[in-house]
Formats: sequence, structure tokens, C-alpha cells
Amino acid sequence: MTVFYDSSRPDAFAGGAGSDAVTYGASSRGVIADLASGHAYKLLSILPLGDSITYGVIASSSDTESGGYRKYMLEQLDALNVKIDFVGSSSNGPASMGDRDHEGHRNWTLNQLNGIDNDVVAATKPDAVLLIAGTNDSSTDSVPTMLQDLRTLLLSLTSSDPALTVFVGSLPPVRVGQQSQARADRVDAYNDAMPGLISELAVQGHKVIFVDMRDLTPDDITAPPLDSGLHPTADGYAKIAAHWIDALEEHFRLDGTGIGRDRDTFTSIENLTGSSFADQLGGNEGANVLDGLAGDDLLEGRGGSDQLIGGVGADTLVGGTGNDVYYVDNAGDKTIEATNGGIDETHAYKNWTLADNVENLFLRPAANLAAKGNGLANAMVGNGGANTLEGLGGVDRLDGRGGSDRLVGGLGADVLTGGTGNDSFVFTAGHGHHRLRPFRR
Repeated sequence: MTVFYDSSRPDAFAGGAGSDAVTYGASSRGVIADLASGHAYKLLSILPLGDSITYGVIASSSDTESGGYRKYMLEQLDALNVKIDFVGSSSNGPASMGDRDHEGHRNWTLNQLNGIDNDVVAATKPDAVLLIAGTNDSSTDSVPTMLQDLRTLLLSLTSSDPALTVFVGSLPPVRVGQQSQARADRVDAYNDAMPGLISELAVQGHKVIFVDMRDLTPDDITAPPLDSGLHPTADGYAKIAAHWIDALEEHFRLDGTGIGRDRDTFTSIENLTGSSFADQLGGNEGANVLDGLAGDDLLEGRGGSDQLIGGVGADTLVGGTGNDVYYVDNAGDKTIEATNGGIDETHAYKNWTLADNVENLFLRPAANLAAKGNGLANAMVGNGGANTLEGLGGVDRLDGRGGSDRLVGGLGADVLTGGTGNDSFVFTAGHGHHRLRPFRR
């Protein structure tokens, strides 16, 4: 076997006779790799940059961990079966987000962001920046000063990496009452002047794009007494997320087939290993080994008799038409197998219930685990620990192996085989003629 290691640049991987593999274990971000199409892409890497709106504050007095527009972007993109990679030196938001990275700093001004932008871009190497900033400046600065500070920040960002695309969003409105009419007018004037500044910089060759969010209204800003009239509501953040996604859709490929700057190509490659991040790995019509490594991965075997190894993380493993083998080690793992999709087996390192259309199960390693079958004729094999194997429906074969096991027959005429320990057997009365084989020589 030849093993190819991905580099930081686009690569062309060509295998030959035998079984060849490409690994993305050293990748700095997740990948979408598809053996059927012969292409692989890094996930689009996005740096959310700004103040408390990027941080995700809804109510300044209490709700500061909402994840803001970042949470809603992930949810909306997930509905489109698209993954991205947020980057940044900060992390906050609900644990359910998974990817909580960002560069949002509460109470910061444009000048303060300009003081860190080069270091952050150098460290995270994003494909795109999502910038909303200036609300804090509007409390005291004039509109010309705000625009000059924005210009300085954008020039700094684009000069730090000429390939970087910076999306610049208009500011949400402020609530008059909690804030002065003069401040609200400055925000409106700043927003109205931004398209001209962005267009001027774009003509000069800078990759900057204006994202118009001026359809947000004061109703999209959290009302008193919870907030000071500056931070969006949940609905307001959802609107911001939709605007970002529309802009990204226009300038990048967001169809799930691959996004980001780098594209690799495959020829005669059979096996893939992912990265330490969330990957999407797809096989072809041959016998493939797909290993997610770490992160919450999606592995799709497709045709052929494939081995799908989730690795660390809550993974989704999808088989195909062959005799597939699934390896699961996380309570959040899922296996999906089609009807009449071959004779498949799951190797479980955790307590496990066989998914529909998967026939066989093996417990690994020598731990005390429990497993349940499904409605098919299952073969279930224990390990060296004290296992509980439960056949449920179908004519099952339960084999405890080592350890003191508990074998539970189900609705079919099951065969229960003990092992080297003090095993117990449970039968369901009136459901077939079970066979007991208590000893293994």
C-alpha cells in the first residue's frame, strides 16, 4: 500500500496497483474528500470578526452565550448539508454548536480590531472574514472618522493575505430611547456610506464585499430592560446569518461538493483518512476504507464492501450496496444501511443497538458492554468482558465468548453459546425452539 500525505497546497494523488490511501491527518481544517468524483477540498474557513455582535450578545444583562449569528449560520447550513469551519482565538456559545470559534470582542472599536487582525489572520489562515464592527465607535466618533477607521482595518486585512475575501456587513440599527437619536443617525449614515467605500477598495483590487443588512429594524434589537438597545434578538441574529450565507453562496461553492481555496485530485486511490476536524469522506464503487480520525464526521461508503471507521467524535456512517463493516466508539455515532445492502457488521467499542438492515455485531475490546440486535437474523459476538447480548427479533446466534455473560434470546428460534465464564441464559417462552450451547472448548 502507498500512503500519501496531504500538504498545505493543492495536490494530485495518483495510486497504482494495489490499495492506496490518502490521509489528511495533518490538515489544519476539515476536508470534503470524494473518491467517486476524484476531488477533495478543505472546508471553507471563516473568521467571524467584530465586537459583541460577533460574540453573540442578545441581552447585555444576561444572555451573553447565545452564539449569535454564528449559531444560526451553522443551523441553516446544516439544513443545506453544508459544513464550514469557523476559526478564531475565542470560543463561546452553546455546546450544541460544536464549532464555537470566533474573533468577537465585546465593547471593542474598529481601531482595537485593527491592532490584532494581522496576527489572527496569520494564525488561523481563513478563506473569508465576516466583519461587523463600528457600533461601539458610533457612541462618540463622527461618521467620517468611523469610515476612515474601517478603511484602515480593511486595508490591513487584505494586505495581510491578498487571497483573503472580506465580507463587510452593515450595522444593525440601535433603539432610540435606550440610545440617542444622534447615535441612531450616525449608524444610519455610516451604513449608507459603506457601499461607496467598499466599491472604491474593490476597484483598487482589494477583495472586499459589502453585505447589505439594512432590512433589520429596531424590532430586531433586544428591548429594555434586558438590553441597552444595541444587540440583536434571536430573530435578528437569524436574519444576519441568512445575509452572510447569501453572500457566501454568491462567491463560494456552498453545495456540499467542496468549498475553500485548495482542491486535490485523486487517481486510483482506494482509501481515505480524514483530519482532526469535521470531515465528509465518500467512497466509490470499489472496496474502500474510510477513517474519520477525529471530529464529527460523515462517511459514505457507496458501492463495494467498505470499512467505515468513525474515530473520535460523533460520526455518521452510511453504507451502500456491499458487505460493509462499521466501527463505532461514541454514543453519538450513527450507522445507516439500505435495505438489501449486503451482509453488514458493526464492531462496537461502546454499548450498542444494531441499526436497521445491519445483520451482525462484534463487541470490542475486553470491556463490560451491552448490545441489542434488531428484527433481522443477527450474529452477535461478545468479547472478554461481562457482556449482555439481547437478540430481539429474528433467528439469532448469540456467542458470549470470555467473561460472565448474560445472553437473552428473543422472538425467533435462537442459538445461545456461552464461553469461559459463568454465563446466564434467558429465553422468551412461546417464541420458537431455542438451542443452548453453554460451553466453548
